[in-house]
Amino acid sequence: MEEQRIALIVGGGIATEITPLVLEILDRAGARFDWQRVYVPAGSEDAEQLLENAVDAVKKCGIGLKTKLLSPKRQKRVTGASVSGSGSPNVQLRLQLGLYAGVRPIKTMKGLPTRYPDLDLILIRENTEDIYKGIEHELVPGVVQSAKVVTREACERIARYAFRIAREHGREHVTFIHKGNIMKKSDGLFMQTVRGVAAENSDVGYREMIVDAACMHMVLDPYQFDVILTGNLYGDILSSLGSGLAGGISSAHSINLGDDYRVFEAIHGDAEHLVGTGKANPLPLLSPAVALVRHFDEDEIASRIEAAVSSVLEKGEHVTPDLGGNASSRQMTNAIIEALEGDELERAPAN
Repeated sequence: MEEQRIALIVGGGIATEITPLVLEILDRAGARFDWQRVYVPAGSEDAEQLLENAVDAVKKCGIGLKTKLLSPKRQKRVTGASVSGSGSPNVQLRLQLGLYAGVRPIKTMKGLPTRYPDLDLILIRENTEDIYKGIEHELVPGVVQSAKVVTREACERIARYAFRIAREHGREHVTFIHKGNIMKKSDGLFMQTVRGVAAENSDVGYREMIVDAACMHMVLDPYQFDVILTGNLYGDILSSLGSGLAGGISSAHSINLGDDYRVFEAIHGDAEHLVGTGKANPLPLLSPAVALVRHFDEDEIASRIEAAVSSVLEKGEHVTPDLGGNASSRQMTNAIIEALEGDELERAPAN
């Protein structure tokens, strides 16, 4: 495949350990990219500049692959006037790049134990508003106020995107998740706007569900969902719930996109206790990397990587401790590469 320039944004923690392994798997599978690396370690004195470098890299390339970026452990205590902007570098990067849609597949991976085989949902999260705007201040000592921001423009934009995705992927219905029974103004505006968009897309089914009920129904019967549309906070919670239903962090990832840029993101990776042990699971970063490969229509390469991963998971001999084994990150990577090479030998024509 032709080399594409990709912004590679690497945070701290286990990210620096698993990133080279994931790139090695991609390379051995034939997915070769021109990586424009930017490191954004947590707690760095020039963290703001490093994050700006990451934003610039995505703007230059148009597309990126990133690990989870870790927030500093010690946040400054803010009092008095309200402060805009979340302390999370992941949120900041999305806001600065205008990545308004967070697409989080909830899909089981062959070889991962789960009560729900063949689960295949798409969760679409509005990325730019809600509580994640980070607008909060201390009214008086001991009393803090946070603002939930919802605009009709952002609600309509994400709703139209959700129905478009449902149509393009042959999905039957969209479920809008909200808390409009309590937050009548903010979630009420969101719900009213989505209903208007749904009326214009009557060929796609539509229903609504309160977020706490949605959590219960996802656990009882996740197959009843197809495309899930929701706001920033609920989307964050429900996507993590969905990851658990699908077998854990190994298959979880996010595709964040806007009008101009697209970033494939590992949404897990802050396992501080694994730093330096060599036991970190590489799959949470390999999963969005494979989605990146598919974005460039290299489905054959992506499918081969997925098949190699499933083979290793099913055998269970060379998997990291979180997956029930005792293998190191390197040993698991080597096993995936061996499965890839074995697949190549099987597909090679006989002499």
